[in-house]
Amino acid sequence: MSGPLLLVVDDHANTRAYLRTLLEHEGYGVLEASTGEKALDLLNSEEGESVRGVLLDLKLPNVSGIDLIRPIKDRRPTLPVIIMTAHASVPTAVSAIQQGAFHYLEKPLSEEALLGTLKNALQEAGPFQGNPPAKEGQTEWPGIGPYMEKLLERVRKAARHSFPVLVTGESGTGKELIAHTIHNLSAASEEPFVAVNTGAIPKDLVTSELFGSERGSFTGATERKSGWFEAAGKGTLFLDEIGTMDLSTQIALLRVIENRMYSRVGGTAPIPFLARIICATNDDLPQLIREGRFREDLYYRLHVHAILLPPLRERREDILPLANHFLLQSMASKGDLTIEFDQNAKAVLEHYPWPGNIRELKNAMISLSIERGAEFPASGHCLVPADWLVDLIPFPEESGHDPSSPPRTLREGERNQIQKVLLETGGNKALASRILGISRKALYAKIRDYGLMNDNP
Repeated sequence: MSGPLLLVVDDHANTRAYLRTLLEHEGYGVLEASTGEKALDLLNSEEGESVRGVLLDLKLPNVSGIDLIRPIKDRRPTLPVIIMTAHASVPTAVSAIQQGAFHYLEKPLSEEALLGTLKNALQEAGPFQGNPPAKEGQTEWPGIGPYMEKLLERVRKAARHSFPVLVTGESGTGKELIAHTIHNLSAASEEPFVAVNTGAIPKDLVTSELFGSERGSFTGATERKSGWFEAAGKGTLFLDEIGTMDLSTQIALLRVIENRMYSRVGGTAPIPFLARIICATNDDLPQLIREGRFREDLYYRLHVHAILLPPLRERREDILPLANHFLLQSMASKGDLTIEFDQNAKAVLEHYPWPGNIRELKNAMISLSIERGAEFPASGHCLVPADWLVDLIPFPEESGHDPSSPPRTLREGERNQIQKVLLETGGNKALASRILGISRKALYAKIRDYGLMNDNP
């Protein structure tokens, strides 16, 4: 078998047979699983170590495909997962992406869309389930503004050594992407990158999950189990939400950093720790130290190289390039499509505060591709109008909002823009419609919709 190996997870034998025929014709190798349990068993097997991508049905016996994404990503963080479903909806698609799916395809499957998405997924994942080693100066960040260029210079410097790195910033700002970039630029780029969300592990299992456990070390430990420290090998161990870690585990982590050795739970034999540690948090660690919830000595051990990621609202020059990147990524099946936002759409995107940061922006572009994807051309150029963006993020409006502050919703941003142009033109709707780039009929409809009838002549 010369081509990449894929795992097809679907409870319908006919669907699996169809996909096997199609994919093998395109040069892929195919493994099949009819249930989520069999899929996980396959990925844990020696044969499963060669799997490069997963095609996962949403509806499986006794489990949702979405519920399988996280266990798959926990085992293989860089393995791309593509969800397939005949029951498409925007919330389900967004949920799948939030859990770590690469993309979301509707049944009946378009062969062109499937093969295009697979190609993009495997290119992004790179060889050996890790992103390919990046050349000096290269990153995965599209459209970087001046602030991020300076920050990424710190990333490049961090990649040159193996000291711990602490990445801080609001939720959704791209902390894991920073960790991936450091790994990709480092000498260990071909070694494993293991991402662990410590906040998602039950507190009584954190130590055994990180360090592994010996048989009989606690109730239910029926065999020796390797932990994430061992899985990281000589690569990178990324510990997310480090601020949630309990004090006893913090002490154990501090000892590992100082001694570069650890033991499994219930064991005494020392095991060398060879990986680099990158930690991330959206917590205020100095405040947690003052509250006695985080060890000061561990903080300074992790703070050898600190990287603060600013929220998206503080680097608005990145919004449009990122939006374009995510929208093109979600429209992979369209081939040579170029996408541009019209002036009003640009204003809406740039004025919205994006409280969910990059993650929210990415999900908004996925929603846009799902809701409006049929209106995009098969190839060529598409100009995205502002009214395609309205209500994508329907945060409720609050009374007493300061009109001089940035709009909180896309709808509010469009209303403000129309009101501003109407005031500048003295209420001349013919001129305003030309400036806004919409028809006079559409402008009248929006004036009525936004309640601007009494505000302007």
